[in-house]
Amino acid sequence: MDQESEPFGPKTLNEIFYEKAEAAFKELFEAAKAKNELQFAFSLTPEFRGSQGPGWNTAIETQRAFDEYHKFIQQGGNTPIQVRVALGFYSHISEASGFYEIPKNMLRVADGHQYNLWPFMHLVKTHADSGARIAPNSNKVVKDLVGHSDSIGLHSLAEVFRDAFDSDLRNGYAHADYVLWQDGIHLPRRNGGYPKVIEWIEFNQIFERGINFYLILRSVVDEYVKSYNPAKRVRAALNPGEPEFLWTIEYDPKQSSFSISTGHE
Repeated sequence: MDQESEPFGPKTLNEIFYEKAEAAFKELFEAAKAKNELQFAFSLTPEFRGSQGPGWNTAIETQRAFDEYHKFIQQGGNTPIQVRVALGFYSHISEASGFYEIPKNMLRVADGHQYNLWPFMHLVKTHADSGARIAPNSNKVVKDLVGHSDSIGLHSLAEVFRDAFDSDLRNGYAHADYVLWQDGIHLPRRNGGYPKVIEWIEFNQIFERGINFYLILRSVVDEYVKSYNPAKRVRAALNPGEPEFLWTIEYDPKQSSFSISTGHE
């Protein structure tokens, strides 16, 4: 759209990104739904580890944290502690791989595979000496999402994942390798690399992009969950080669609950 046809001036890069993100997420969700609606419905629920029970779902915790962080940031003041809280907020959202199980499983389903309880398990490493399990950080999760999107032809989605977060800022905060200064956030890169300054106006743009990336994805998920009111019945097999049954997928607005069940005809 040219400037003359845009009554309030040209769109900012972030505004263009938000529109692109929403369209790309919906393209992914529609592709997964068309491929296998039952597996699509399962994919709408992240960290579905039934045996763990309440109080163990980090995706739900991220939603609560988002609302609490956002409320604090909105109080204003622009003090150093608010910037530090904003950095913690940003880091939390960028590392929220429990919630990002949703797009990962959507990619799996669109790619012709099944919903997976642990879709990022292939990224987990084992420490050679201690045997401890090493969870993937944000960089590895995002790289995986970018590569998977590209591999099935969702190139716009790959670009959205690629551009959502600034790895320099996230790494600086995660490793306490940053300094708040008058001109912005200094990243000394004390263990090697060229020092970098993220000026305050740039920080605001980076912060807003990451937070809205998460918010847009959450909104799209919510839209598709609520589309199952009234309930929908689909005939499908739970796993390849198994008999097909009639499944009921339902969102109950009174209970704010989402369920998938079968009567095993």
